[in-house]
Amino acid sequence: MTIKKINLAVLFLLALLIGSNINKTIAQTTPDPGIAGSYSVLSLEYNLGDLAFSDPSFPNPMEVRGSVHYPSSLSGGPFPVLMLMHGRHETTYQTSNPSNTNSNWPPSSGFQSITSFQGYDYFATQMASHGYIVISISTNAINAADAGVADYGMSARAALMQYHLNLWNTYNTVGGTPFGTMFVGKLDMNNIGTMGHSRGGEGVVANALLNRSLGSPYGIKAVLTLAPVDFLREVLNNVPFLNIAPYCDGDVSNLQGVHYLDDARYSVPTDESPKHSVLLMGADHNFFNTVWTPGLYPAGGSDDWSYTSDPHCGSGPTNKRLTPTEQQAAFNTYASAFFRLYIGNETTFAPILEVDDIIPPASSMLDSSAVYVSYHAPYSKRLDINRTTTVGNATSNTLSGAVTNGGLVSSGICGGGLGEAACGVSTIADKEPHKGTSGTGGLSQMAIRWNSATDFYQNILPPAYQNVTNFLDLQFRAAENFKETTSGTDLDFTVQLIDVLGNTSSQTINSHTNALFFQPGTQPWELPKVLFNTIKIPLNSFTGIDMTQIEKIKFLFDKTTAGSILISDLALTGHPPLTTAVANNLGSTVLIYPNPTENNLTIDLGDTYKENSKINIYDIQGKLVYYSESVKEELVRINMSNFGKGIYILNIMSNKSSKNYKIVKQ
Repeated sequence: MTIKKINLAVLFLLALLIGSNINKTIAQTTPDPGIAGSYSVLSLEYNLGDLAFSDPSFPNPMEVRGSVHYPSSLSGGPFPVLMLMHGRHETTYQTSNPSNTNSNWPPSSGFQSITSFQGYDYFATQMASHGYIVISISTNAINAADAGVADYGMSARAALMQYHLNLWNTYNTVGGTPFGTMFVGKLDMNNIGTMGHSRGGEGVVANALLNRSLGSPYGIKAVLTLAPVDFLREVLNNVPFLNIAPYCDGDVSNLQGVHYLDDARYSVPTDESPKHSVLLMGADHNFFNTVWTPGLYPAGGSDDWSYTSDPHCGSGPTNKRLTPTEQQAAFNTYASAFFRLYIGNETTFAPILEVDDIIPPASSMLDSSAVYVSYHAPYSKRLDINRTTTVGNATSNTLSGAVTNGGLVSSGICGGGLGEAACGVSTIADKEPHKGTSGTGGLSQMAIRWNSATDFYQNILPPAYQNVTNFLDLQFRAAENFKETTSGTDLDFTVQLIDVLGNTSSQTINSHTNALFFQPGTQPWELPKVLFNTIKIPLNSFTGIDMTQIEKIKFLFDKTTAGSILISDLALTGHPPLTTAVANNLGSTVLIYPNPTENNLTIDLGDTYKENSKINIYDIQGKLVYYSESVKEELVRINMSNFGKGIYILNIMSNKSSKNYKIVKQ
């Protein structure tokens, strides 16, 4: 066992991460999650042997080795836990000739292990400085033999991580070799986040599912996949999730990790776990790990996108590649935001991941042209207008409202695979990562092509859903179709809300985001890529219309002469703050309590409101779940014990007014 203070090189890297912006103009309105915390940090390594663990899913024994970064003072514990898993890389190198590497295990005579698990020390240090215990584990034995296993070693990765969780649970309860009792009572094993890179990304998904299948002995509360593979297409729900996709990934170049979000969005109808993705435009696969980065480790480092002079990803003078320092800073920032939000409950960072603040934090070293975020809101904070998941959504949306268009060159649902028509952007998976194939599902999308300023696409809201005042934003995911758009042209169009009287309010896409950019790159097999990003427009941007009676959501393609886009997931999201007392139009005050409630809800209508009212309660999807007509009493009591947990809309209607209130069933 070794113990060390964080060395000067790491401190210098941290200083770069938090103190430099490489001459990029950055402003921000949200606190920066990438700034180091107040704890000084110590680290230890443990090694229980190269062949210490066996699992029936894998032919060879595995090493039990890793590192732990932790606050130098453990008196404030127990601390939340992060566990990290690296991906597939060379496993050993010749000590006398580091350029001689191989994928054998255990190391043969004259060779030593490539310590890939150390490659995230910069991130472990960052999170430990905020009061986390961060464990990074080695998976070299799996990397040496996973090519011969049907599931590519994913069951072994899941089992090995579970073994480390068991091991640390022992360290946390009774102690053990090599730490003795120093960590007893210091880890919160009910508040754990996991991160996996490359094949480790699919490994942490597999582990979250394994842990759940075992009765959730450990509380895995957030899962992050970094440039992951998704060979098995396992779907993870009911836990906050983030995928980070590097646009210049030369290894997992089809960015198959986008399917984690695509596949999980609607697979559990009442899923309350948010899902996010971050697209880093200039990042490659390897630079997230310092051991895999050339010049930062004796052996095995490489730039996986080094073979081209492509103007965006290549090595030419106009390339937009991130340096290793910038790339690690970007990961450090967005991964910190994710875990500090969902493990640390620091809600101040939510705007970064929910696309409310699109200006990158200064510590990321990025500007807003280098990073794009997608957000799929929890069930209770979302009303799906058009999921675009079936061919029928081209004419009828998810709310059973009509979908209409005018003048379009072409439109229709495409891209989902399994017999659904291809979108026709490219036959190459690297260029269209979201799409499905004849044998695998993908993202069903609405493809729209226009060539006139009067062309439009429109979703009609049925009367039950026309009151949008219970939501904060209109959002959808979209990407340009580079095949049908003039090269280099960024697109824009107008979004209109139209009320039942025909009053219209308009907002342009580019006044809120530059997400509809023409995708860069000129490579025949890899670039450009269609990648979906969230476009979010606050509802308070739309003025001069009756927001309680919105009949149409219209996309008017009047800002660019011609263009082609792919869209999905049109929804209303967010909720205003809870209201428990609101003046009504009859001069009295409606009181609603307790709110939130576990069982009984009381509504005090006041003298002048009783006998004039009807009471309806709707779930978040607009389904009527309770009603009472001709209310006679001033106090109305409703038993909600049989209601599912979540947010409901209480509607009180008189002959003079109609008011909506948000109530929460716990």
